[in-house]
Amino acid sequence: MGSLVKFLKRLAALPNGAEEARPNLILLVVCSAMFLDQRAKALGFWAAAGSVGFIVGLILGGVLTALISWRWIFWISLILSAIVVPTAHVFLPRAKTARSPAAREITKEEQEEKKFFRSIKAHLIRFDILGISLGVPSLLLLTYALTSANTTGWGSPSIISTLAISSLLLLLFALHESRAPQALINPRLFRPSFTLTLILAVATYAVRQACSYFLTLQIQSYGSSPLHTSLLFPPVGISALVTNTIAGRLVPLLGARAMFVIGWALCIPGVVLFSFITRQTSYWRFAFPGMILYIAGLGVVYITANFVVVSSASKSDQGVVAGVFNVALQVGGSVLGLAVLTAVADGINRQYGDGKSGVLSLVGYQSVYYSCIILCAVALVLSLVIEVPEAMKGSLWKTPDQEPTTQQVKTRDKTQPQQQTETAIEMK
Repeated sequence: MGSLVKFLKRLAALPNGAEEARPNLILLVVCSAMFLDQRAKALGFWAAAGSVGFIVGLILGGVLTALISWRWIFWISLILSAIVVPTAHVFLPRAKTARSPAAREITKEEQEEKKFFRSIKAHLIRFDILGISLGVPSLLLLTYALTSANTTGWGSPSIISTLAISSLLLLLFALHESRAPQALINPRLFRPSFTLTLILAVATYAVRQACSYFLTLQIQSYGSSPLHTSLLFPPVGISALVTNTIAGRLVPLLGARAMFVIGWALCIPGVVLFSFITRQTSYWRFAFPGMILYIAGLGVVYITANFVVVSSASKSDQGVVAGVFNVALQVGGSVLGLAVLTAVADGINRQYGDGKSGVLSLVGYQSVYYSCIILCAVALVLSLVIEVPEAMKGSLWKTPDQEPTTQQVKTRDKTQPQQQTETAIEMK
């Protein structure tokens, strides 16, 4: 049963995109919108598209598992990728260069050749090989240790040594990045507002992954088939679809801080409802409203965090902050949301549950939901004190003398996307 759940989650995550492509997608969305409010709406629609994919992917995963084979979950992923990649290459807009007409008189072949070698040279000079060699293995070892500790034992030599090596590599990575001339992650990016926004992003994906995974597992443990379970989750996608679309419009009006607070205030009661689910309770009483509330809240936080991180960065940092934001999401979902909370659930279950190894009892599931509630509460407190850029404090709270003129807004909002487009061209 656990394997089937993992396979379903794999397909459900597929529509959110190949994760390595997420920074480029965010950058493309931001660069395609000229004004501040347009960028917020664009991010909302982009996230809403992922919600549609979540619904389709989850139902399709259940159908494939029940009627054909779980292996087709991977085959369908390959087929979709084979269709989407060339289609995106043909239809996605390309950034326009700001070159003079005289420069365009050079033949296309010469332009492509110069661009190719110039790109290789720039990437080789800026490539932080040592940073990658330290950062990637440290995260892989940390994830492996956290996911294996429950079966191997937290006190086993392999887990202790893996955690020690991972911690050492992370420390060396931090030291290297603080001194490297071309750092993979420049320390100057980690201003208080940026750092706190990343923490909120980590909490968002941790709660999302933990609740969706353990809720799926809990429903199946009560006798639902994979197909029936998948048909119970469309409220998650529909709620996210509506919320993401609306949130993109509200961010410029209410401001980032208010949106963060609203998001966590919606999420907490949703997770609280999950903690009341038992074998005897009705799906419509706790699971259904809980799904709507918790994903609506997380959607608000996710859109707002996306908007703050990407829109507040300088032109030279756009690609980097999008990448760092993506790493924060994956660490939150994989490490904190699944690895750590799985360890918590297993430990609580063995001490206070029915004692069956590998099978969670009600107390195990509740420990996950309680942990998520605590995480949401901490994030809510951080949202109350977070400092956001002046442009993202919300037009509703500004007095008339604080409001910029129409010309100032147009000049400010047009300048940043143009700079971001130039950055995207440079990165290519």
